[in-house]
Amino acid sequence: MAKLEDIDKLGFYREEIKFEFSLLAQRSVMLVTCQSFLVVPLAILHTAANFRAVHVLVYIVAALGIFVALVLRRPLNAAHRTINKWLLKQRVLLKNNEELADIKIDRDAIPGVDEDLKRDRDHIMSLAFSRHGPWAFCVFWIAAVLWSTIRVVWGF
Repeated sequence: MAKLEDIDKLGFYREEIKFEFSLLAQRSVMLVTCQSFLVVPLAILHTAANFRAVHVLVYIVAALGIFVALVLRRPLNAAHRTINKWLLKQRVLLKNNEELADIKIDRDAIPGVDEDLKRDRDHIMSLAFSRHGPWAFCVFWIAAVLWSTIRVVWGF
C-alpha cells in the first residue's frame, strides 16, 4: 500500500489543479464577457447614419478592447504556469511511486511528460482558448479599426 503521505500529496495536487482550472475558467469568462460588452457599442456605432461623426468613438472602443485583452492575458498566463507546476509535481509523484500506478491515466504515462508538458497534446489543447483568446480579440479589434478607417476614407 502507498504511504499515506503520498496519497495525501496526490489529493492536494489534484485539488490545486482543479482550483486553478476553476480560476482559469472564471478569467476566460471575464475576458469573453468584457469583450462582448465592447462589441455591442462597436456594432451600434457602425450603424450610425453619419459614420464620420462617430468614428473616433470606434477607435476608443477598439483601444479599450485591446487594453482589456492584454490586461487579462497576464492572469490567464499566471493560471497556466500554476496549473503546469502542480501537474508536473503530480506526474513526478505518480512516476516515482509504483504503488500509485493504478491511479495513473494514459496521459501520465507519456514518456518525458513529467519533465515537459509540451508532449501532452491534450493538456495543451485544453489551454488553447485561454492562451490564444486574448490575441484573437486583439486581432479582431485591429481589424475593426482597419475597417472603420476604410469606411471613413472611402465614405461608405
